[in-house]
Amino acid sequence: MLCVAIAAMASNVLCAPAHNGKNTASEQPRPLPEAVPLVRPLKVHLERVKAHNNSATFYVGKVAIGQPPQELEVLFDTSSGHVLVPHQACKSKACVEHKKYSPWRSTTAMDVNVDGDEVDKGHRFARHGLVRTGVSVDFTQADLGEGMAKSVVVRDNVCMKGDTGNACVDLEVVAAIEEQDTPFRAMPNDGIVGLGLESLAAGPLLSFMSRLMGESKNVPAQFGISFGPQGGEIYFGGQSPELKSPIQWMPVNHPESGYWQVDIKSVRVGGQIVDECSRGCHAVIDSGTSHLGVQSYRLHNLRPHLVTQLLPEEGCAGPTLEFDLGVMVVTLDAKDYSDESCTPSVGSLNLEEPAFVGVYAFGESVLRRYYVGFDWENKQVGFAASSQAPAIVAVV
Repeated sequence: MLCVAIAAMASNVLCAPAHNGKNTASEQPRPLPEAVPLVRPLKVHLERVKAHNNSATFYVGKVAIGQPPQELEVLFDTSSGHVLVPHQACKSKACVEHKKYSPWRSTTAMDVNVDGDEVDKGHRFARHGLVRTGVSVDFTQADLGEGMAKSVVVRDNVCMKGDTGNACVDLEVVAAIEEQDTPFRAMPNDGIVGLGLESLAAGPLLSFMSRLMGESKNVPAQFGISFGPQGGEIYFGGQSPELKSPIQWMPVNHPESGYWQVDIKSVRVGGQIVDECSRGCHAVIDSGTSHLGVQSYRLHNLRPHLVTQLLPEEGCAGPTLEFDLGVMVVTLDAKDYSDESCTPSVGSLNLEEPAFVGVYAFGESVLRRYYVGFDWENKQVGFAASSQAPAIVAVV
């Protein structure tokens, strides 16, 4: 899901509840335990699950926040930058219907402002009457719509569990005190772990990937994503050792925007150009969306050409959809861009120019067809054929 706007905001503090007759807000700050850096490649498993009351599917994993660990199910989202989870104090329906994170139950949590300063010096949690800065984050989603979360900031440890160990980062967590019904109520995950570039977060201490890659040791500053029919994996600290073909790398376009995006030269359906991209087109890799997303004003150029039908022997049939990226072509068959009933699943993205021009969001429909690698250090994105797809055709 595309994080399209981040704004600082001020709010009255949330006061910690009393426990055993003692208000934890008066406790002295406790140092966070040392982060567990990424020292070897880490594979995190994902489960493919359906949205609530919606046909969209998402790939969800788990993280643990604080001490003792509070486990939440999260969407690893390449188009946002923060770790966003519902705060225990949030009363919105979208929060109540999901598992929430309680800073007050974590011995390592501390209320902070966006700049990292303690809200109430000498106290882990802010006392009544103080004002703190927080974050307001706007999202647009090709499957579920658009909405906003208003949040405060809490510093704590966020840990991922992989098949060969754990990796933990000391991070400013964006804890939502208000979530709009759309898109959050339909989401099958409790929170979001943003994998976007640093500028997609409100500050360096809020960027999950900046903190993870900055503290990693003896591993490449890279990660990769593979989606399958039932689940998937994210590989941190390198790429999948199971790839059958080399990764075709290309530079990130405008990395200062925070998105993992690459140039599109043209878009073709059945071999015919439907978008010449004369004013520019961009493919944004969005692991947090199910359907292919298209900027709203360009949707009418594409949708009428995607004529599909369900045939007895062939299954879902229709024209191929091709995105010419210059060094290679991303090709989707009808079954890739259609739902189970063979209806094209193409969602509208309400993105305003000039901030966004010619955006196509590559979500599950592309990530099931291609393995995608991300190079944090060199600001590159690469594609390789997945195990379910034919080999990549390179453009020479």
